[in-house]
Amino acid sequence: MILWIRLVQEAAVELSQVIHRRRMVRQFASTPLPETVLKRVLASALHAPSAGFAQGTELVVLDRPDQITEFWRITDPWARKRPIPGCDPPVIVVPLADKGAYLRRYSEPDKQGLGMDVVEGWPVPYWDLDSAMAVMLMLLSAVDEDLGAWYFGIFHGEAELLRWLRVPDGCRPIGAVALGYPSTSERARGSALSRKRRDLEEVVHRGGWSR
Repeated sequence: MILWIRLVQEAAVELSQVIHRRRMVRQFASTPLPETVLKRVLASALHAPSAGFAQGTELVVLDRPDQITEFWRITDPWARKRPIPGCDPPVIVVPLADKGAYLRRYSEPDKQGLGMDVVEGWPVPYWDLDSAMAVMLMLLSAVDEDLGAWYFGIFHGEAELLRWLRVPDGCRPIGAVALGYPSTSERARGSALSRKRRDLEEVVHRGGWSR
């Protein structure tokens, strides 16, 4: 029993460290990712919560330089978001939310009568929410593997991107995840440097907002 408690405590410390070390990395080394490492990061997404266990998250993996170049050409033609030349990630993962998987799941006998076999029956789009949680698990898994990871939005060229990737109708990207070893030139940047992280007391409202 004592050994089991100690193992649980050590695991909790390690998880806490992973959570606090997580940040967005935007410049990557040219070192390729070992396939075993990449698979472990991708596999972590399979353990995200899933409404009705619909499992409607799909992952498109781009891991060749020509694929990465084409991704940027389509989604960032003005080169405003992509890393500086020579710091491209070796892998970009495009997580796709499959709305149809959820509507089909909630049409099955054990879910019938809930009214969630149509889009209007969902208070929030759980296909996007579940895919976002899958992304977070990949970001944390990347830290655990000593990788850099960067989640960013796709604000241009979505339709062309979906055609190029031959994505079935009904699936939409919730963004993209860049993966790779951090470049030696990588430095912390972004709004987190100019804006203070909120204190826990500001965020938590026990029993509701105080009056």
